[in-house]
Amino acid sequence: MQGDFFITQWAFLGMRWLYETLTNQSIVLTIIIATLIIRSLTVFGDIRSRKSSMKMASIQPQLDKIRKKYEKDPQRLNTEQQKIMRENGVSMFGGCLPMLITMPLFFIFIAAFRQWGNEMMVRLIITLDDNKDKGIELFQSFKFFWVNNLWMPDNGFSPVIATAKEFFGKTNETLPKLLYFQEHPEALQKFVDLGFFVQNGDTYSLATLTDDLTTRYTALMAPCADLYGGYNNGWFIFPVLAGATTYLSTWIMQKNQPKSDATAQTNKMMNWLMPAMSFFFCLQYNASFAVYWTFSNIFSLGTSLLINRSFAKQKAELTEVITK
Repeated sequence: MQGDFFITQWAFLGMRWLYETLTNQSIVLTIIIATLIIRSLTVFGDIRSRKSSMKMASIQPQLDKIRKKYEKDPQRLNTEQQKIMRENGVSMFGGCLPMLITMPLFFIFIAAFRQWGNEMMVRLIITLDDNKDKGIELFQSFKFFWVNNLWMPDNGFSPVIATAKEFFGKTNETLPKLLYFQEHPEALQKFVDLGFFVQNGDTYSLATLTDDLTTRYTALMAPCADLYGGYNNGWFIFPVLAGATTYLSTWIMQKNQPKSDATAQTNKMMNWLMPAMSFFFCLQYNASFAVYWTFSNIFSLGTSLLINRSFAKQKAELTEVITK
């Protein structure tokens, strides 16, 4: 758990640094650069996995013969399979490496983008309270194509700005512990002055929602909400794109995997599990994560096609050598 938290913090701080230092505070450009960096680091593991899958596919005919020959002797079957794989430098789990990397990245970046979104919401509130025009300018930078606010879901039922009930809800109970408040004590005091946080000695907690607090929060956020009055925050497009690109990426990845009864059911499940998870989570969490995941899948899809193309000739040559 501590390791996951450290990696999440690293991912969040890295994106924040890009946003503040290199991209002139462009959210989407930050996401694209972060995606390229992360996928460039993981592509080497992907190449290694494809090599393992290529070798596994080339010896699959031999494995099938052994499976038929020793189908009534599981112990001998396992011994002979391991022998062939060892002689050809093949790992049973080598082809699973991309999925073992993808799953943790998925949840790590959900948490990182949620933390980044909370920080941007805090910055917006403070800016609006200090200077309404600058607050509106900051809020307008959150728009990307049809998504009016990247820090809310691309969802036809989602408001453009979090309601008071959402902001002061249970999911934001840890907001007073946000790293931004540790770095900017004056911001923490500002939230106390606004009545959004309650101070108890050295600790702070989110205020309990009341009618008066709802009125104050709504009035503060009104200049931003009025910019898109009557509009929702999106049209479900990025969640659909995230799910579709995840499916394509998974399908391309598994296209060259060795086919066997032992892996067929697992592959079939993974073909639908990750796309369904991508769609569901991107529907629930802020659109910036959906944008990141879509770009990440497109990059992964492109590298997979290039890797498959470069390995196609090697695969044919390897199969010819092994089957002689």
